[in-house]
Amino acid sequence: MATNNATNTVPLLLNGQLLIGSAGSNPSANTLIAGPGITILNTPGNIEISAGGAGGFSTVDAVLGAYTLSSSTQYITDFGAPLTYTLPAIAAVGDTYRIIGKSTFGWTVAQNIGQQINVGDLATTVGLGGSVSSNNPFDCITIVCVTANTEFVSYGVQGNLTVI
Repeated sequence: MATNNATNTVPLLLNGQLLIGSAGSNPSANTLIAGPGITILNTPGNIEISAGGAGGFSTVDAVLGAYTLSSSTQYITDFGAPLTYTLPAIAAVGDTYRIIGKSTFGWTVAQNIGQQINVGDLATTVGLGGSVSSNNPFDCITIVCVTANTEFVSYGVQGNLTVI
């Protein structure tokens, strides 16, 4: 251990380690943990934290016919037929999804049992029959979970959407 004075000691730390306090205990050497869309690069004397994708979102070039949405992911709709995205059955409050239109065939966001999407002053039918769909090639939507697993709110809507 390196000593900084006669009464205190500081342990030798590895690249990227910090002293992190805990109530009722002495601080210990630990490293930061990267969350979704975040990278941490530890080098001698430096910690670099950066967000990947678009503001911490990963990007999927959606070229298949159907996807189950993943949190912190944006989907660029690029398919030669109508594309269906389905909300995940399990979603935490704050989970966010982006759909960006590119294909002339458009997209639909489908729901699972008990789920509903609120789009402005409109709301989808609760459950499997409810959906939000694009009407133009470049329609976009961002959806965030506001009640775990069941209730979602859209914001950042661009275009003319159909809410069923």
